[in-house]
Amino acid sequence: MNKSNYFQINSIVKAFRLIEMLVSENEFELAELCRRLDWPKTTVHRILLTLQSLGYVKQDPETSRYQASIKFFELGRKAIQRIDVLEISHPFMIRLADNTGETVNLGILDEVDIVCIDKVTSKQALRHDQPIGTKVRAHCTGFGKAVLAFLTDEQRANLFSRHALSPCTSKSLKSLNALNKELQLVRERGYAVDNEESCYGVACVGAPISDYSGRVVAGISIAGPTTRIKEGNIPHLAKLVMTTAASISSELGLVNEKISA
Repeated sequence: MNKSNYFQINSIVKAFRLIEMLVSENEFELAELCRRLDWPKTTVHRILLTLQSLGYVKQDPETSRYQASIKFFELGRKAIQRIDVLEISHPFMIRLADNTGETVNLGILDEVDIVCIDKVTSKQALRHDQPIGTKVRAHCTGFGKAVLAFLTDEQRANLFSRHALSPCTSKSLKSLNALNKELQLVRERGYAVDNEESCYGVACVGAPISDYSGRVVAGISIAGPTTRIKEGNIPHLAKLVMTTAASISSELGLVNEKISA
């Protein structure tokens, strides 16, 4: 056996072979799929039913033919957007870090967490630095709140019905009512602030990044020690981070300032 295939799960391999066939053409009859794949009818049918239950396959009620659903397009679009956001954002992040002297983070929402997918670390000796891939509760961070603010009320309610509003520090928001009030303020002014809510001694200012459709796809923030990021200079930093977020959004195809969930 080829070593690279040793850990493969055969059922998953089969599912993806079927998926690749489904997305290659418009519609298939069950018998045609069995013939092309040279698999038993029961195997193909079970995979189809599983994919159908997950919303990835549709069956025409009149012809009984199977086809891939729009959900595959949505997955691909999300993957492409993440690549675009990473590639497009990084030069702007470097410029923002140079202009502020602080660490700049880029994050995307994962349920109620914000995941750091890129960063430009401050060159100062005392600085905020977290590894790429770090997950933090979104409501405790500047770039997380910047993304949460532009979810719909229904989306937020759904998220927090499944996940507790866990604090990171004693300064974290502890109730949905307090969070919703702050997110309303974020929407009004265009930026979010984290004042030792995710980590003691650290403050950050974040803003949302939108794609071509106006949907918020990521958040960007300036983060540093509270000895440098203080109440007095937050408006200046907010202007810089919002300008950067707007420039990235423009590169992603946003042609107006309207942003949404």
